[in-house]
Amino acid sequence: MNNKQLKLSVLLLLGFGLTGIQAQNAPEFPVLKGDYLGQPLPGETPVVFARGIISTDSTIEHGAPTFSPDGNEVFWQSNLRHKEKETQIFGMTMKRIGGKWTAPEISPYDSGPVFSPNGKRLYFLPFGKEKGEENGPYFVEKKGNGWSEPKCLGLFARFPELKYAYNLSITRNGTLYFLGHAAGLGSRNDFGIYRTELINGEYAKPELLPPSINAPGKMLNWTPFIAPDESYLLFSSNRLNSQEDLFLCFRQPDGSWTDAVSLGATINTDRGERFPAVSPDGKYLFFTRWVSDGNEDVFWVSAGIIGKLKAKTISEQRLKQ
Repeated sequence: MNNKQLKLSVLLLLGFGLTGIQAQNAPEFPVLKGDYLGQPLPGETPVVFARGIISTDSTIEHGAPTFSPDGNEVFWQSNLRHKEKETQIFGMTMKRIGGKWTAPEISPYDSGPVFSPNGKRLYFLPFGKEKGEENGPYFVEKKGNGWSEPKCLGLFARFPELKYAYNLSITRNGTLYFLGHAAGLGSRNDFGIYRTELINGEYAKPELLPPSINAPGKMLNWTPFIAPDESYLLFSSNRLNSQEDLFLCFRQPDGSWTDAVSLGATINTDRGERFPAVSPDGKYLFFTRWVSDGNEDVFWVSAGIIGKLKAKTISEQRLKQ
């Protein structure tokens, strides 16, 4: 499926952005105003985010939406299933212009888009060798109302032992967390969560995070989200059961991490939760959940649970020392 066919397929499925005869049979895109696409704000129980707009029955939402700090732009990744076992990865975006949100459009930043905390950069992984996927993560810089040409971070060139870099998350000082290939780790597919510091404009050799995060054995530990101040890390893991749940660790003054704690039964279910991300204002937690076979939606909930777990987790950690 080429890009033109993909774009048409996505727009047909969503029913927005069509012209001519196609538009006659497509629903009119609703007028959306306000922060977070004008959606009713969640409480302490997770609810589907932007049903029919971002969370749709026709696509698999493969990642949480990433909002710019000013709240006027959003990117996310979806998968379009076009054969029984094949999916096409593509990026989507919306903008708030004149107080109204535009209809979803195809984005060139297709895989794992994520804003830097200051909103000046958007990081992503190109999908497909023709786009340079084998070179590792890229970024674009804000340029007026648009973006610069993509630039490669060069992680794979400088660290050839690194075979994979996905699920990027960035702190205010540029420290990068990501899912990488940890040869010999023994986890499923040898995946592990890494950290690399930005030093004098270049990234240092990535370090594998400790077993409190990268649980040993045939476990999945992935989809990391790091707080902008690096005070906590959210990620998904199947360490307690066969399904992925969301876990939380807090970074201590000496740079060590507390043991991982589950976000609890209000958020974690037997369906499988992945891709946690906190909104730029720190108020809301986004994540994905499998709602049926072959359908993964975005949910959101108050991020207050992070603060509630912090004092308890750090206190319990001190008692163990």
